[in-house]
Amino acid sequence: MSAAATVTLPGKLAQPRGLSPTAAGAWLQCELRYAFIFLAGWTEPATIAQFTGNVTHRAVEMLYGLKSAERSRATASELLRLALDEELSKLIYSNLRDLPGISKTVIASGEDALDGLFDLEEPSRITVDASGLEVWVNADLYGAPIRGRIDRLYDAHGAEVIADYKTGKVPPPAYTKKAFFGLWTYAAGLAAADPDHRLADRIELLYLTGRQRLTRPVLRSVALDHARNLAIVWRQILQAAESRQFAARRSRLCDWCPFKPACPAFGSGPAPGTPEHDARLEELDLRRRGNQGAGTAQDRYQSESEVEGTPHDYVHS
Repeated sequence: MSAAATVTLPGKLAQPRGLSPTAAGAWLQCELRYAFIFLAGWTEPATIAQFTGNVTHRAVEMLYGLKSAERSRATASELLRLALDEELSKLIYSNLRDLPGISKTVIASGEDALDGLFDLEEPSRITVDASGLEVWVNADLYGAPIRGRIDRLYDAHGAEVIADYKTGKVPPPAYTKKAFFGLWTYAAGLAAADPDHRLADRIELLYLTGRQRLTRPVLRSVALDHARNLAIVWRQILQAAESRQFAARRSRLCDWCPFKPACPAFGSGPAPGTPEHDARLEELDLRRRGNQGAGTAQDRYQSESEVEGTPHDYVHS
């Protein structure tokens, strides 16, 4: 069987409108997977890892939204419980609400991540205000409309730093470059949107559970190369969306893909995009949302979840 199969998708597809790091990473991993999620609107069931990651992210966001003197470890625990209630009320987690001990499990993992945060830094000494939290990026990179959110943009002794929190595993050295994919995207996007095209000084990944901070200086040459590559990806997406032809690529990451049991690259079955194939996806507990277009609301959950606890952590975030 070939490593890739070209698939033509019939039916209604959303028009790509933006490119996030998550969407770009999905495209580079497998064009058909990208099309299923970002154009056809299929979503996979929420996982405990996704839920834990989003609860932790929300708690850390609220913690840094406080005045520096109020950012204590005890307060972080209180915010974790508030974040749990807030996230659990969202429709995306409806499949998890009745799981035995779900709240206890998430709180235990979240507390461990918060311990990691306080091991990595003293929150009361971090110079950041509300405008530097969940920073929305909206920029044009050589024609590619970049969209997404940065966890934290802050000042570190005069240096501007773009930071992202991770609750998944620390990547092995071979995958470190890919782990920074999203932050290079945001560094290039912020510079493009800045009137003076000013670059941030540093990007960093804070692996809370792993108690490790990975940093890179922001070099203009690297940011420009990254921007040009994203523009190529965007053109490829537009061309594929117009032709409706997408490559289904086989790799070791397929073992973590929810579409694998219905993927044409792994054998015969209903043709993708047909009512029969849609029914097969629903049997796999996948659901179809309203067509939102590429790189929109889905990204907050994708970028903070599909990477947690799987090799996807080393692909695009």
